[in-house]
Amino acid sequence: MVGPRTLTTDAVIEFDGKVLLMKRTHPPFEGSWALPGGFVEQDETAREACVRETKEEVGLSIVIEEFIGLYDDPHRDKRGNVTAAYRCRSNTNETPVPREEAAEVGTFNSNDLPEMGFDHKQIVIDALDG
Repeated sequence: MVGPRTLTTDAVIEFDGKVLLMKRTHPPFEGSWALPGGFVEQDETAREACVRETKEEVGLSIVIEEFIGLYDDPHRDKRGNVTAAYRCRSNTNETPVPREEAAEVGTFNSNDLPEMGFDHKQIVIDALDG
């Protein structure tokens, strides 16, 4: 890792009683399942970025319900990013669809999650056990 660490955000969304995940189209972890999320821009809060990124990646409007935690293990992302994770819910009847950076969208039982990129499995566990 070189340079300062960057802030990202991730959304744990329960959709129809399952956890909503997307399959990434970009490195790192290209082809892996992950939570919707991404970089926090200079002019927005982490919460605003979480809402924006979820809409951009899976086409879903969300409401943030709870801050899960800050995940800052230097090895969680080879780029050194730190993430603010939130438990969220959909606030519309929209159906999630793959959009930017998502090849596929799926929902999974929390006790049967697929292999996931980053530390996203731990974030889901923390969100649902908290």
